[in-house]
Amino acid sequence: MLLGVFITIYIMTLALQLVVPYIVRETIVFGVTVPDQNIKHPVLAKMKKQYVQLVGGTGIVFLLIMIISYNGLAPSESIQSIVLLSCLFSMLMVSMVLYWISHQKVSRLKKQEQWGVNIKQVRAVDLTARSRDEMLPWSFFAVPLGISVFLIIYTMLHYDHMPNDIAVHWGPSGEADEWRNKTYFTAISLPLVMLMMQCMMWGVSDSIKRSAIKLAVNRKEQSLEDQLKTRKYMSWHILLISYALTILLTVLQLSNIYPFMTSYKLLPVFISFLVVLFGSLLIYIVKKRKHRVRYEENIDSHVMDVDEDRYWKGGLIYINRQDSSVFVEKRFGVGWTMNLANPRGYIFIGLPFLLLLLISFFSL
Repeated sequence: MLLGVFITIYIMTLALQLVVPYIVRETIVFGVTVPDQNIKHPVLAKMKKQYVQLVGGTGIVFLLIMIISYNGLAPSESIQSIVLLSCLFSMLMVSMVLYWISHQKVSRLKKQEQWGVNIKQVRAVDLTARSRDEMLPWSFFAVPLGISVFLIIYTMLHYDHMPNDIAVHWGPSGEADEWRNKTYFTAISLPLVMLMMQCMMWGVSDSIKRSAIKLAVNRKEQSLEDQLKTRKYMSWHILLISYALTILLTVLQLSNIYPFMTSYKLLPVFISFLVVLFGSLLIYIVKKRKHRVRYEENIDSHVMDVDEDRYWKGGLIYINRQDSSVFVEKRFGVGWTMNLANPRGYIFIGLPFLLLLLISFFSL
């Protein structure tokens, strides 16, 4: 069962790495801005193909290593888990190295051929875009937050009935494998973690809702539709994770309050959470691919989108003091990343994350 779960996670993660070059904007290639006039450059298509082939090939190799190593090891769940995770992170490391190499090649090609040097840069704006935004309102995230607060109060009311040892960690099989002596802090540490994670997810969703809607100057209507749908489906993805996480951690906390629940296998709960996590992510990717702006050929235009490469470090880290957005869409990958130059992000996202780390540290 453990191997099956890890293989499923591994394959879905690998598939995600393979499709990334084909779901981000065509005017962004390996984190580099490419003018509309050059998006059909044959070198770019070749580099994307090579990236997919190399990541896919090394991914299959690590998958075989994972299966062979798992079957050849002693039946120790901890050692097996370490080996499986090592293969997963090794595959991700290879994909990141290949991305970095491709990023450097595109940057050099852009500089050598002077893409966009003599083209006017324009930022497209649609004043009606906000009125058409379909992202979920904050009230949808109030229910998980309320459940977290209720669970903290409920735990305190049942503190005397709880066992002297509180489970603080669960293994891949869904069984508790680490405990701590009962204190008021350890008793409520899990719902506190849940509360902080819910605050972070609400903060991310709200920040995305307030972020700027960036349009393609030569494809305004198409790019607006892409932006609105992308934001809509991302908010649903975050909401589903929020609710799934609430159910998972609530079950784990109730198993501490009512020890008889530990007689039931909790692995199906963990698997259900992973199904929601990866399932909603898959739907998001499919929808994003569907609404992606299509460029059938190079555009003969005297204008292009504003080149923001100087604000992206390596095409991955965004630092722009002039942008009021806390979160912006990733240039390579799925989802959104934080604008590290915006102090609001450290308050609404960084503070809950810091508290989450402190709670996790002191509860172990």
